[in-house]
Amino acid sequence: MSGQAGRLPRSSMLPMFLPATPGARFCLYHAPAPGRACRGGFVYVQPFAEEMNRSRRMASLQAAALAEAGFGVLVIDLLGCGDSSGDSGDATWPQWQADVLLALRWLRSQLQAPVGLWGLRLGALLALDVARMQPHEVDALLLWNPVLDGKSFMTQFLRLRLAAGLTGAHGQGAPAGGVKDLRAQLEAGQMLEIAGYDLNPALAHAIDALQASALTPPPIPCHWLEVVRDADAPPAPAQSAVLEQWHARQAPARLHQVAGPAFWSTPEITSCQPLIELSCALALEGLRDA
Repeated sequence: MSGQAGRLPRSSMLPMFLPATPGARFCLYHAPAPGRACRGGFVYVQPFAEEMNRSRRMASLQAAALAEAGFGVLVIDLLGCGDSSGDSGDATWPQWQADVLLALRWLRSQLQAPVGLWGLRLGALLALDVARMQPHEVDALLLWNPVLDGKSFMTQFLRLRLAAGLTGAHGQGAPAGGVKDLRAQLEAGQMLEIAGYDLNPALAHAIDALQASALTPPPIPCHWLEVVRDADAPPAPAQSAVLEQWHARQAPARLHQVAGPAFWSTPEITSCQPLIELSCALALEGLRDA
C-alpha cells in the first residue's frame, strides 16, 4: 500500500507501508534529490512516546535536507507507534530491533549503496544496539542526544504517571509508593498507562537494562551530536565517560556539540538549523568513509 505525498524541495517523499510481522510499518521515503548522485541512505530511528511527536518537524526537515544532499532517507514508525500496526502496549525491544533491520534492508535494496542509522534520544540507543548486534548491516551512525542510561530514562517516564495523578489527569491517582510502586507493578507483569501510552512491562525491563557505555559502536563512522545551550562548554561528565569507554574499546566515535533548543522536549514546536547542517556534512563524511 502506498501513495504520493506533497513535493519537498528538489526531492520527493513517498508514504508507504512495509509488510512486517505482525502487520505493516508506516514509512515516509525521501528519495535523493533529482539530478544528484546517490550518496547512500539513512534510516531514521525515532525517539520514545511524546518525544517522537515533538520531534517530527525536525525529523522531516533533516530528512529533506539529507535528500537534497543526495541521500535516500526512510523514516519508519516502529510497531505500536504512529501509523504503524499495533498499539503502544504491543511494543517490545526485540520487535523494534527487527523493525530497524527491516527498514535498513529495504533501503539498501532500493539504493544499492551504503546505508546508516540516524537516531534521536532512545532511538539513538536503539540504533547503537542494532549496530552492535548486526555490524555488517550498518555503514554509519548519526546519534542525536542519545539516552545514556536506560533506567534513569524509564524513571523519568514513570514520573509522568505520578504527575498525572497529582493533577488528576486521565482520572489517575498517584501511587502511594511512587516510582517504586510503579516498578513493582511492572515486575508483576502489569501493563501501565503513562501519559496516554500503554507501557509493556517487557519493554520497560529492556530499556531499564540499557547503558550507552555498554553499547560500543562497531568500527564504522559514528558521529554523536549533542544539542546544548553552549556549544563551547566542555562536554558533560556523563558524556565524556561514555566516549572514553567507547574509545578504550577502539570505537571511532566523535562527539560534536551544537547550540540549540531541546526540540524533543519543548511544548512548542522548535527546530535547530545548525544541527541539520552539521548532520548533513557529517553524513557526507561518514558514508564516504564507510
